[in-house]
Amino acid sequence: MSSVSALLRDLEATMSRGSGDERVQILMRLTDLFVSTAATMGDDQISVFDVVIGRLARAIETRARVELSERLSVVPNAPGGVVRQLALDEIAVARPVLVGSPVLSDQDLVAISAAKGRDHMLAITERPDLAEPVTDFLILRGGRVVTHAVAANQSARFSRHGMGVLVMRAVQDDGLQATLGSRSDIPAELVEQLTLAAKNSARRRLAATFEPAMGGAVDRAVERSADAVAAQDQLQDDLGKFSAALADIKAFHDQGKLDEAKVAELAASGATEHAICGVAILARLGLQATEQIILGPDRDAVLLVGRGLGWSWETTRALITLRKGDGRSAPAVERARQNYRNLTPVTAQRVLGFLRMRDGVQ
Repeated sequence: MSSVSALLRDLEATMSRGSGDERVQILMRLTDLFVSTAATMGDDQISVFDVVIGRLARAIETRARVELSERLSVVPNAPGGVVRQLALDEIAVARPVLVGSPVLSDQDLVAISAAKGRDHMLAITERPDLAEPVTDFLILRGGRVVTHAVAANQSARFSRHGMGVLVMRAVQDDGLQATLGSRSDIPAELVEQLTLAAKNSARRRLAATFEPAMGGAVDRAVERSADAVAAQDQLQDDLGKFSAALADIKAFHDQGKLDEAKVAELAASGATEHAICGVAILARLGLQATEQIILGPDRDAVLLVGRGLGWSWETTRALITLRKGDGRSAPAVERARQNYRNLTPVTAQRVLGFLRMRDGVQ
């Protein structure tokens, strides 16, 4: 390596006498030399490059520093001093090493976050391996945009405290709720808090647009949606009992024979699975959600769907009779008829649209 050291000394001397363009050329040659031999270098040899490249980098224009940052960001043993110098530069220069350089330690990343601003923090949130000390600091100091970005990084790791802060903030932040909802590493006790926050947010949004008399229906719609999401893992098993009925109903649909009258006919004949499949297709809802609407404990749910689809009371009543127990008794049906009459189509359509959104079907 003595010949390389001599070359470095010669290059440094040339750099001190050369123009800006000459310095860039020298730096690129030196970087080429380092990258081509980095795999076989020891710490002492790397430190020589660290000093010289660092001095050169301070004397060149931004464009050249960006190129240097890009090249060194993928080198596992790039000179640490140079990488940290680049990471503290303006964001165009810093971004490549902040996102990709494995040389930067957790302590480096925290220090850079403290010394620089939001742009540097956002770049750090894109790293493929973010440990708890870094995410804790980003959550504490980064603000809303940085918090959303780090929460969206699926490979980032969070301490129990850091995740707790995220969930606490999500209570008042619907976007953060959605981001956290896609993560699989939230502790069970925090999942309960996050689910409650999401339900409360959905309830607030719906209640703000509906008449006060529909408050109960809104609450039940939110609860049904939350239950459907929580039961998603059982969906494949639940679909099994509907497979034959669904095939028949899809055939009707493909032939243009599936409409309100067909659903009423199926319900009146007691073909429960077929009727549920028909409602699911015409209402554009999932099978599991539709089964809960027709057969579940909320007796107003089927009224919302029937009214929202513009169906008659007779068709809706036929669906009600598919229930078991006292839900189909004469007094229960009469109460349902009164509630159906009091339910405005606009309100029912809004709730139906909400159910479609939460069910992931549009």
